[in-house]
Amino acid sequence: MKKIIALVLLLAAATCLFAAKEKEVPKVNKVMPFTKGLNLTGWLEGYDNSNWRSELFGRQDFEDIKSLGVEIVRIPIFFEEFSSGEPDYIVEDWLWEKIDNAVKWCTELEMYMIIDFHNDCGGIAKTRPDIEKVLLKIWPQIAERYKDSGKYVLYEVYNEPHMQSGNNAADVAKWGKIQGNVLKKIREIDKTHTVIVGAERWNSVTELLKLPDYKDDNLIYNFHDYTPSLFTQQGASYSGLQNVRHIPFPYSKEKMPPIPKNATDWEKWLMENYKQQSSEAALAKPLDEAVKFANKRGVVLMCNEYGVEMTYADSEERINWYRLKSKWMDERNIIRLSWDYRDKFGVFTNDSYFPTEARFPEDLNTDLLKAMGFNVPSLESRSRPSWLENAQKSGDYTIYKNGSAKGIYITGSRINTKISENDETCIYVPKANPHNFVSWSFGKACDLSNLVNSGKSLEFEICSNQKNLNLSVYFMDKEIKGSGKANYPWRCQTTINDKLVPADGKWHKVSIPLKDFYDVGAWSNYENKWYNAEGLFSWSKVNELRFDFGERGLQNDLSIRNIAIR
Repeated sequence: MKKIIALVLLLAAATCLFAAKEKEVPKVNKVMPFTKGLNLTGWLEGYDNSNWRSELFGRQDFEDIKSLGVEIVRIPIFFEEFSSGEPDYIVEDWLWEKIDNAVKWCTELEMYMIIDFHNDCGGIAKTRPDIEKVLLKIWPQIAERYKDSGKYVLYEVYNEPHMQSGNNAADVAKWGKIQGNVLKKIREIDKTHTVIVGAERWNSVTELLKLPDYKDDNLIYNFHDYTPSLFTQQGASYSGLQNVRHIPFPYSKEKMPPIPKNATDWEKWLMENYKQQSSEAALAKPLDEAVKFANKRGVVLMCNEYGVEMTYADSEERINWYRLKSKWMDERNIIRLSWDYRDKFGVFTNDSYFPTEARFPEDLNTDLLKAMGFNVPSLESRSRPSWLENAQKSGDYTIYKNGSAKGIYITGSRINTKISENDETCIYVPKANPHNFVSWSFGKACDLSNLVNSGKSLEFEICSNQKNLNLSVYFMDKEIKGSGKANYPWRCQTTINDKLVPADGKWHKVSIPLKDFYDVGAWSNYENKWYNAEGLFSWSKVNELRFDFGERGLQNDLSIRNIAIR
């Protein structure tokens, strides 16, 4: 009997050992002093040389991000767009200033950062076949500027190459060679900083295994992970899934919606194969293969984009996806950076990239932060006074003077901060397309009724070289989707022309009583429609102040400074 019991125990132990071995996952041997982070999207990205969101992040944002336990941030930068173009691609000065600030803040906060040469990677976009000449012009500028910047800076050669020539094998081989040539050029200038390399087909984990051995022991091999895309990018036109909604994760036969009548062949295929494509075996296998590859090469492995768009995904299932993916990558020693901080893949409860609408810490998605292993700010940090509260307390209703006032956030079209006379900063707009604007958001709806009733004025200074100036200045409500006309972004406006501000390149002070502003209507972003004035603007819920350059835009430069209500 004792022998039988002993045999049973031995078999049980062997079974447990076998099960334990079955659960073992491969781990990357080479690691870095950081494991998790996120992307600062929308900040230094833009098309047609437009950087209207260039003021999205300041030092306070970096401090906030650091407090979450973020160890590394990735900054996508459209270097090509913000350069002089052919033949020399000289990077614009304002962009260097922004990156310099990020390097300074990250160094002070002891938080690592990736300078990411980003590009258009959505929808039908293709990587230009001559991208090598662009990279070989711009990367020497980056390397020369930051070669002595210290250990917290990393370089990323190029985001998501996807030439799509019709010959995938040729594209993979071509990109591998291009990346090697760029890496060689960087190393001629900077032999110190870690460089991140990635593969063709949008940083595919599969194509990663085909990258050449660059014989550099200071590289990180990187891939992106949005699998299964039917869930993570459902409803998104850029992924060809615009007809698909309400996809569950994990797969559930009961929760799966029927295939839409207008579904594309791609959408049909994904829905028909979703059960298998969304299984743990299918999702984890590429990670294991990448780990084995990294160990064979003796390199670090990173996934610097992964995420789920919040628009149509169930919030709980979205959180569960992040929990699983983060866990799987942590178990394998894969560095992970989520896409993104704000916007549709962000860690806030809404999808606005404006910090006045995605407020820190009030609007953070705390369950999501926990699922990703980040810190949740304490309750004591959850009460930052708004601009209006600060102004009422101090009696100073300044909006912009040497930078925006606390609680106010600025965005705009190609806006640059520069030093004007008396060492004061101003907002400088060199040119602007029709209806581009500079905007100051107040964060919380502000009741300015008392200021209107007491005869206060909006005051500011303008310096313009624009003939036939037609500048619309208006206060605006915040639009709340699906809540009726009362919550459209109604505007109360005044107009500044060249009679009031001549095109003489000199500073002119403008003062407009608030009571002289007039209701003009509202443009609904959700409905893509203009509504004429219906008397629905309310001074009790002002969310934003805009300087709109009108139907003609700006052909010559204009500067703005010292904005206040007095």
